[in-house]
Amino acid sequence: MNRQVMNIQYFIFILFMLSSTLLPAQTAEVKIKWKTLSPIPDTMGFAGAYITATDDFLLVMGGANFPDGIAPWDGGKKVWTNKIFALKDKQGNWISLGHLPIPMGYGAVTSFQNDVFVAGGSNEDGHLSSVYKLTWKENRWQIENLPSLPFQLANCSSVRIGSLWYIVGGIKLPDSPTAESICWRMDLTKIDKGWEICPPIPGEGRMLSVVADGGGSLVVLSGVSLKDGKRKYLQDAYILDDHTRWSRIVDLPESVAAAPSPAWYDRKSNKLFVFGGDNGELANQDLKHDHPGFSNRILTYNFEEALWHYNVDKIIISEKQQHGKTWVPVTTGTANWAGGIVLPSGEIRPGIRTPQVLWGTIKLD
Repeated sequence: MNRQVMNIQYFIFILFMLSSTLLPAQTAEVKIKWKTLSPIPDTMGFAGAYITATDDFLLVMGGANFPDGIAPWDGGKKVWTNKIFALKDKQGNWISLGHLPIPMGYGAVTSFQNDVFVAGGSNEDGHLSSVYKLTWKENRWQIENLPSLPFQLANCSSVRIGSLWYIVGGIKLPDSPTAESICWRMDLTKIDKGWEICPPIPGEGRMLSVVADGGGSLVVLSGVSLKDGKRKYLQDAYILDDHTRWSRIVDLPESVAAAPSPAWYDRKSNKLFVFGGDNGELANQDLKHDHPGFSNRILTYNFEEALWHYNVDKIIISEKQQHGKTWVPVTTGTANWAGGIVLPSGEIRPGIRTPQVLWGTIKLD
């Protein structure tokens, strides 16, 4: 055997040994264990609530439902709330904790240094551009008006990355024929400077997208675009590199419109998790009360592989009163809280809300 052949065989052997060493990390499955926490103290629950967590509380604020129990296609009236519910301990019960300045929902929210920030959204009077800072002090909310959004906006998505609060997408008016490609941000250490306009999201304007802090970069996933008011379900995905320029990442295998947002980024596995969402397959069917509910799949994006995978686990929590079916919410937020990810309330079928609160913890096998 000549020296060249021996060198090639040795090189192949070394590659095999290295790949064997790396194999467990590459194929490790991420397990998520789910449980239900105490439900929010409203028998119906809310969609479009502002969800966040501070050092003291997990908060569910505002949102809308159909309190008379009549579905919208049967003439039910959608009603917005200004109620704030708070949970201090995952073994405890929710309490009522004051009110938002006005009834509102379907806007942007974050928390920073134990203050809560709420922007935009909608109510029965239309879409909003107002921005508020809420501080819990002396057993009440102190409310401060902040610089308004550049224009009124609802059905947008938001996430905080460091001190930068991003708001993306959405629609200006309830009957807007198209969705927005906007990307705005506010430095919460320099509030007086107001809103900075970032480069617009590539692709089509979108609402109901999923956003995330992907290890320090803004990630925007999916959503729906509008053409003359008609929805198109999107699967494209983008990342804002260095907070300045957009790059496209691989498309999702299906749309995850209105999935709980922000998505969950796990630093240990360098993976992004998207829970459920609406893939649009049933959007054009007039199912009404026969709608089976939204997806319970968990999609993961592996930043190292630059690939999407269907996670081995699905969301398997179900409510006994729901006949043993799994009901995963859309049009709700998420919060990293008490060592896990929380999916509170939301819409489980068109027009139907839930007071359930899901809490998941991650385990890398």
